[in-house]
Amino acid sequence: MGNSAQCCYRREDACTADGLEQPFRATRCESWHSIPDATEEQWSFFERLQEVSEADQEDGGVSSQAQETPGEDKATPLLPVQPAQKRRSSGGGDHSSRFDRSHTWTRLRANSRPLALVPEEVLNPPCAVAASPLTRTEDQAFLHLVDGFRQKVRQEWEKKLECKEKLDERVQQNLQDGFHELEEWTTDEICLRMLRAVVGDEKQASAMLVKAIECRVRDRELYSTLTCEVCHDVRVIGRDRDHRPVVYMCARNQTKTLKDCESQLALAFEAAVRLSEGEGNGRVLFIADMHGFSTKLNCDPYAYKELGGTFGTVFADRFSYILIVDFSFLAQSLWAMARPLISERTQKKINFVNNRKARELCEEKLTTHTFNRVVSAFDINRAKGITAEEREEHARRTSICDVPLGLLRPADHAG
Repeated sequence: MGNSAQCCYRREDACTADGLEQPFRATRCESWHSIPDATEEQWSFFERLQEVSEADQEDGGVSSQAQETPGEDKATPLLPVQPAQKRRSSGGGDHSSRFDRSHTWTRLRANSRPLALVPEEVLNPPCAVAASPLTRTEDQAFLHLVDGFRQKVRQEWEKKLECKEKLDERVQQNLQDGFHELEEWTTDEICLRMLRAVVGDEKQASAMLVKAIECRVRDRELYSTLTCEVCHDVRVIGRDRDHRPVVYMCARNQTKTLKDCESQLALAFEAAVRLSEGEGNGRVLFIADMHGFSTKLNCDPYAYKELGGTFGTVFADRFSYILIVDFSFLAQSLWAMARPLISERTQKKINFVNNRKARELCEEKLTTHTFNRVVSAFDINRAKGITAEEREEHARRTSICDVPLGLLRPADHAG
């Protein structure tokens, strides 16, 4: 996962890369009326890719150059680019609506797919430690453990590979195409992150990293395509004052069960983590607005266990601050199931507040643009007479990157 700034280009007009006008926006009122449409400077996803040469196609269709558009800053991604593909849809038929486009969308399929960004105002200089994670003061106590820890994790995987039949079926299948995750997920930075998450407990950290690698292999397609079914409004909504990405979700906009939402939740945080690697110290701020929480959609204990397995390993120690807003009595009954799956270190970062207090904390912690987006989300998600389609449109307009919501209808696939 590299710095996303290397994988996108800046666009300063309000049109798409093909010169088309921005799509129709829903009429708004009250607090969300002042939230601007996409007319500000944007970091735009590569929608135009250089045509793949016949020679590249013979070699598997890999190209390392991106097509340049006149008037745009040059930013060639340092990663292999696969042939552009049409965006997938989960359903057939004609979906003619204001969300459609009159041109064919193309998307990059690569392990480090670029993200489209809307930049925030710069308040403080980016965290210097992001460029050199080994300089973090909190990691100094664990540096001497890294080499032995890495060796232990690789030995554990050697044992697993000797008994592949015991692995998950999807893991077995994906391992037939290689095992690059082992190398990518045993770097010094990741080893230190796991050790830091459990305060140097090597045994627990080893189990976490082994599990994290298994999750990445199992969900390889998800993390390489950044594509999933959209059934929630969870998204990267902006940045805090220390440049950390902010992920926001409102329970009112959940349309399917927690198990069905797992992929989208994972991709929202995957996108946030990729954005945080360039600046933000590799961490993410999370705002969970529990207004409209549905017990019926969130009562599966197995879904909590699987989600906890992913977030407790793949995204271990990625949270800088967690704000849970309007936590209802019904939601509290399910907290007992989720709490054992969350590390003590992460639990200390969780804050349960009401809507009024949440606004105060957000104003203190977030950039001005992000604060305005979050407050408008609080309001529109609580307003009467607002349709689900209007809330959906607002969610897409207040997301600073195209993962996981994308630009398609909720019945389609994001990204």
